[in-house]
Amino acid sequence: MSEATVYLLERGDVLLARLPLRSAEPFAIHCDFQPTGAFTPYRALFDEEATLTEQLVHDLDPALLTRAEALLERILALGLTVRPEQGGPPVRVLLGIEGDVASFRPLSPEEDFL
Repeated sequence: MSEATVYLLERGDVLLARLPLRSAEPFAIHCDFQPTGAFTPYRALFDEEATLTEQLVHDLDPALLTRAEALLERILALGLTVRPEQGGPPVRVLLGIEGDVASFRPLSPEEDFL
């Protein structure tokens, strides 16, 4: 894996963002988040998810957990995929975005695209 590795975040055949690699861990890939204009309709959803995640670090209120679960379902329903810019099959991912940083991992442990 080189520093020049770039992933593409897509919904169907629509490019939502470029994701230049920052670092990779066994269970997460961290990238710069470079959205296209096509990401705009989803921005508020991910901003809310980042806010809830931060709140849950300090407060495990069941109401917050319920909101977070519902929000996760909405995000997963988008069917977002990531693939290497240089080619490869799209992989469904669990994605988090906070500011200009995105972190993701494949939804299925059998899928590995590094």
